[in-house]
Amino acid sequence: MGAQVSRNDYEWVFTDEPHATRRALILAKYPQIKKLMKVDPHFKWTVLLMVLTQIVSFYLLRNTTSFWLLLVVAYCFGGVINHSLMLAIHEISHNQAFGASQPMANKIFGIIANLPIGFPFSVSFKKYHIEHHRFQGDDILDTDIPSRFEAQVFTTTWTKVIWVILQPFFYALRPLFVHPKKPTLLEFANVVTQLSFDFVIGQTLGWHVVAYMVCGSLIAMGLHPVAGHFISEHYIMFKENKDQV
Repeated sequence: MGAQVSRNDYEWVFTDEPHATRRALILAKYPQIKKLMKVDPHFKWTVLLMVLTQIVSFYLLRNTTSFWLLLVVAYCFGGVINHSLMLAIHEISHNQAFGASQPMANKIFGIIANLPIGFPFSVSFKKYHIEHHRFQGDDILDTDIPSRFEAQVFTTTWTKVIWVILQPFFYALRPLFVHPKKPTLLEFANVVTQLSFDFVIGQTLGWHVVAYMVCGSLIAMGLHPVAGHFISEHYIMFKENKDQV
């Protein structure tokens, strides 16, 4: 968050992919960790409970007309749960709901976990996220990396704040510009299912509830405490010589 970025290129390294190296080192030192490499049987029930909790909250907010109340609840409650559901979708993309032997069950479950979030992204996320792991650090195939456009425009403290606020939009739209792919039938199913759910909620509980769903998700992916891990996990903050980047 330096006042002005002086860099004009990515930080290029030519070492092994860090996840794979770290995994080998950890397993060599603590082989007992392999016993934890299994599906958590409670995971899918926790996800379903979060989905149900959100649906109940939608019902309770059906008669709310105060914009500020909806905003506060979205920031403090709904957005937090939706962020948790997004992280659950990340785990589901790695087949952690039903195991690697049931890939379709995991994909369908991801669409269900997607419902309270308000906009469809589960299937598309998996498609790009697997490449993020497989080609980590590749400035084209790893779409978790900010584009050159972002790096060139958001170069000061305040423009970086704007970037953090808009992070969900960059995260969602970046693949379409950097590494576009032909949509799959399952992605269309994700879109149809999500829009149908939104329509039912809007018609029965009010379109302000749909706005609450979507806004909570966007807020909790942007300038929000629970979204801080996006930055800490994926972006360089300081070089070894303490120059800010």
